[in-house]
Amino acid sequence: MFSTSGLSIDQAPPLHLPMRFFATGPFFLLLAGLTSIFFAENLLLTPLMPETVALVHLAVLGWILMTMFGAMYQMIPVLASITVPKPGLIPWVHSLLIMGVVTMALGIATDIHPWMLLFASLGLGGSIALFVIPIAIALYKTPTKHPTVTAMRISLISLIGVLAMGALFLGEYSHGFYDFNRQALVGVHLIWGLFGWVGTLIIGVSFQVLPMFYMTQEFCTKRASTVLKAWGASLLLIPQVLFFTPENTMLLVGASIPGVLALVIYGVTIKNMLGNRKRVRIDLTYRFWMFGFTAAFISLVLMACWPVIDDEKLRIIFGIFFILGWATSILFGMLYKIIPFLVWFHRFSRMAGLVKIPMMDDLMPEKLIKLHFPLHLLTTATFILAAFFDIHQLTMLAGGGLIISGGILAYSIWFALSIVPPEAPEVPDFESFFKDMEKKPVDG
Repeated sequence: MFSTSGLSIDQAPPLHLPMRFFATGPFFLLLAGLTSIFFAENLLLTPLMPETVALVHLAVLGWILMTMFGAMYQMIPVLASITVPKPGLIPWVHSLLIMGVVTMALGIATDIHPWMLLFASLGLGGSIALFVIPIAIALYKTPTKHPTVTAMRISLISLIGVLAMGALFLGEYSHGFYDFNRQALVGVHLIWGLFGWVGTLIIGVSFQVLPMFYMTQEFCTKRASTVLKAWGASLLLIPQVLFFTPENTMLLVGASIPGVLALVIYGVTIKNMLGNRKRVRIDLTYRFWMFGFTAAFISLVLMACWPVIDDEKLRIIFGIFFILGWATSILFGMLYKIIPFLVWFHRFSRMAGLVKIPMMDDLMPEKLIKLHFPLHLLTTATFILAAFFDIHQLTMLAGGGLIISGGILAYSIWFALSIVPPEAPEVPDFESFFKDMEKKPVDG
């Protein structure tokens, strides 16, 4: 077993470094909502509509990638007991990522292709390069064999592959089609982006977050290693099938089997962990996790139907369940735990026992965020209905739900950061007790 007692809390980075990513992510949910409203008529017709591609990347890069960058900057020093080198680059990573995502969405969804996509290439390429290199150095140097660290390594390799294919696609949008198997590249881009980068990182982080915040038993190290090896095997095998024998459905199924087994082992273990948790109170974040796991299962069933059901709606609904139902739900569940913990740890923990300080639950606007879970369910359901029945008014309504979701999360982060720490009483040090004492000779 691995234990949360092995965390190197003293290695945690300054609050402002990961928090800038956590605080920016909700605003890309807002932009995704606005995109859903302004382009509602054509948005859910096919996954490759320019407006749809722009919306997906606002969500995946602006919201999910942004938040995960912050999570990795926070967790690597704590879990791997090693600081990420060159922390001065982190503001550049943040700024370039914002520039890259915004210009990419504008370049794809509008007619300003050449300049916007040039800025997008520079922003995304520069941001991910400045992120990947220091993170890779830290993950390579650490002696820690924590399963979450292994998951981070797999996800980072997947991110590099996604970046390479993304650069090809941006060049294609700017300069025309290249001579390559585009359908295979799109498939690999999807597999490595959603499952390799997003999926692996969520799985790895859950190994640590669930025991820490929900008082569950630890995820067995050997079992976690088995899950990651089987998951990684499918991430390697599926792209080879897509490139070399895409028409062979049986090979594709065979390549997917290790990943499916990994998810079965992971899902059963997580279910048992949560079912036997010491803290049985069902709070808001627990509901987000449960809905996220349910949506993940549904999205995988939908994806398994692709070889036999060639339907654009099926792919759209898969994306909704995966991006909004699974990844976004899990991120909401994690952030509503991680944000108050980080703020409390950095601003209040050193005052414990000296003055009255807030509890972690006091650092969140509880009444407001109780509305967030039903709103999120309604937004997800509305997007699915809009895609299934081709009703663009429902798409606009779902876009409004995304805007409100982003607003609730942004306000919750501001709420936590706005609570001013009390003044700690001055505690004289030990030497001050003897400073004014008259020195007397020792009788000899």
